[in-house]
Amino acid sequence: MKKITERDLNFVIDNSIIEVAYIQEYIQRMKREEILKQHSRKISQGKDGKWRTYIDDDTHPKGFRMIKRTTKKGIEDAIVEYYKGCQNKALTFKDMYFKWREVQDKMVSGNTAYKYNTDYNRFFKDKEFEKQLLTEITEDKIKVFFHGSIKENCLTKGAFKKLYGYVDNTLKKAYREKYITENPMIYFECKQFYRYCEEKEKPIEKQVYSEEEEQKIIGLLHLEYERKPQYIPNYVVELAYLTGMRVGELVALKWEDFHLDEKEPYFVISRSEKYNRMTKEYFIDKTKNQKERAFPVDNTIKDFYHKIHKVQIQNGFICEWMFANEEGRIHAPVVSSCIKNKCGQLGIPKRGIHAFRKTLNSRLRCEGVSEVIMSAILGHSVQVNRTYYTFDTSTMKDKTDIVAKIHTCG
Repeated sequence: MKKITERDLNFVIDNSIIEVAYIQEYIQRMKREEILKQHSRKISQGKDGKWRTYIDDDTHPKGFRMIKRTTKKGIEDAIVEYYKGCQNKALTFKDMYFKWREVQDKMVSGNTAYKYNTDYNRFFKDKEFEKQLLTEITEDKIKVFFHGSIKENCLTKGAFKKLYGYVDNTLKKAYREKYITENPMIYFECKQFYRYCEEKEKPIEKQVYSEEEEQKIIGLLHLEYERKPQYIPNYVVELAYLTGMRVGELVALKWEDFHLDEKEPYFVISRSEKYNRMTKEYFIDKTKNQKERAFPVDNTIKDFYHKIHKVQIQNGFICEWMFANEEGRIHAPVVSSCIKNKCGQLGIPKRGIHAFRKTLNSRLRCEGVSEVIMSAILGHSVQVNRTYYTFDTSTMKDKTDIVAKIHTCG
């Protein structure tokens, strides 16, 4: 059957061959058929005689819900009304972003939701892009927005990847829910914008401690043990140096975690301190990778254990937590401030507790320890170990000795 064109319609109307009401009814019928073609989910009749299908619904755990009607026309009417409702809403990017957040926030931690808020303020708030109607967002507008954001905010690859993800997830949702007929993000790949991003990789000396720097820090700690033995954060810093533990794991240690009477002594790392940015409260949770691990105890760590235990008893701080003072358990930010203050006192570049972690990992690697063992000790994957924690900590003398050894063997 030949499709009726607009020219055909105008001809029959102008010549009174057909009534306008009929034409309007015809147009509505065609629109209805077009909408029903959009509906990709199956329409079926159940054993109860009712007709049913599924429509998108982000408030539902599965992301969609079933609708039922007594007749096939009834279910088709419901489908048409659903899609008309979607099409009639002139939503902006901001509207759709927060529709995405309604579901997303239920699937992440409070801290992640808080980060979403700060990222939105950084990337979108008061920008022209957030006011754009979804139907008016084009490939070119996205490209201009991405380039402008990278330049204005000096975004690194990591930061841009977050921005890209927010836009991508928002427009994917808009497309799924039929607010837009095409998703302009399909024309992009995140990595195509990397060449415009800032490169801010820290030099090695800002990520790890040299052996000389570590000895200076430990020397200063021992001096302060004599002057102010009740200052507990100093002891946390020393154990960080000895074990490479995360700061949250250190302050969450309990005496019961240590098993010193075993044939092969060890202690268990099974929890970590977290901070809820929404409630502004500290709480104890599982470790970063949700797993517990055992750390071997040598004589140095055993001596440290007895030292801190004695200090806690002498000062009346003893409780279930290994690191506590008169106010209770020590919190991570206090320890982070402590190590930075020590660096400042010694005149060396200020680094955090995490630098001990990278330093220990790199030293183990230089000693020939396998990545699998290092990952097990430090509690992260082999890939993370290789990418983010392994650095060359050898001195020029070490390198000279290696080269000389090769030449001698040759």
